[in-house]
Amino acid sequence: MKFIHTADWHLGNSMHDIDRQTESAQFLAWLKSQIIETGAQALVVSGDIFDTTTPSNEAKSQYYRFLASLLETDCKNVVIVGGNHDSASLLDAPCDILDALNIQVVGSIANRTPQDLVREFKDAAGNAIAICAAVPYTRENEIRKYVTDTNAVFADNANKGLYKAVFDAAEALREGRDIPLIATGHLYAAGLEGRPENDNGEGMKNSGVRDIVGNLGTVPVTVFPEGFDYVALGHIHYTTTVEKKPKVRYSGSPFILGFDEAKIKHHVLLVEVNAGEIPSVEKIETPEYFEFMRIQGTNDEIRNTLRELRKNPGTKPLKLEIVYEYTPGVNIREFLASELDQSPFEVVNWKTSRSDSLSAADFSDDSLDDVSVLGDEDIFKRLIMMKNGVTEMDENLQKTFDEFYPLFKQLAEEVENENRE
Repeated sequence: MKFIHTADWHLGNSMHDIDRQTESAQFLAWLKSQIIETGAQALVVSGDIFDTTTPSNEAKSQYYRFLASLLETDCKNVVIVGGNHDSASLLDAPCDILDALNIQVVGSIANRTPQDLVREFKDAAGNAIAICAAVPYTRENEIRKYVTDTNAVFADNANKGLYKAVFDAAEALREGRDIPLIATGHLYAAGLEGRPENDNGEGMKNSGVRDIVGNLGTVPVTVFPEGFDYVALGHIHYTTTVEKKPKVRYSGSPFILGFDEAKIKHHVLLVEVNAGEIPSVEKIETPEYFEFMRIQGTNDEIRNTLRELRKNPGTKPLKLEIVYEYTPGVNIREFLASELDQSPFEVVNWKTSRSDSLSAADFSDDSLDDVSVLGDEDIFKRLIMMKNGVTEMDENLQKTFDEFYPLFKQLAEEVENENRE
């Protein structure tokens, strides 16, 4: 049995306000072509279909049009589960209609039994070729009933109980037939290949994962019963195995979702699996509509790099993140103005590598006024500018000011009231 495993599409994502609609449309068209070319009999999508719980109409349209286009292919089995970024109710709303088209969508396990989560995959002739247990991202209140040992770690024990229940349901549906059992999941697993040592998942933002959400922690590979022939996971954005087990894998996202992922190749997985055998897994690299690059160093080093990029532009739209070393009194954008003017690339994010906290000494620069004559608004603006290593407010910093200054003012008033009391 052959199928494609993918996850973490994050449709509607607009990293640093980049319009990625064309990029996602390109991917979905490419994915359909891969399904046709490889002869995949099923598609398994392991969560985070959308980037937010309230995706745009354009993102939803891309999703539904893609599913409709699969009816033209020989891929007659589709399983989609919700992730932590998804609205479970949004995914589940059309599930009856999609189910009639043999597209199983499980937004959440709320009000679903383990038997509701499992179904047969069939070939074009109607013969059963696999059993799939569609397990989405789970929340604490949804899996509490699966706890069997109150003294064990909650996430480990509850997930183990859940996967044991769906495995039993899958075995019952298999009825002894020689067809493989597949499961999905959207969670953090411990022991990922490529994960930094001693990292329990909290620092994954530095390893290719953006916007970590959820509080159930990491789970060991032992939560998945050995009887499953393949476990298709989502939530981690790079392609990897769990505890080096070839049958428990993350496909990773097909897109770059942060500049920390810019050098990481992204894939979908073509999986061939038979009951009781080690699966054969082929990583198929996904196309890149944009090229992303992080440039960091001293101001002079960054300027030299930008000059080289101007001389040798690539074939794809280039999006840059500049991480510069803070230099008192230097406006980095003015310093790089000649390199940025009419450039063949776009700088979409600026960051300073200065990590130390601000102190009174930070206000001694000649470019800043004496703090004693500044009001609260001016002081807060200067804190923002100093944190970003610039000497002038721009549109993005003004947005930051507008968002956080009311909180700053509220806290200042509370402190002043406490002092009075």
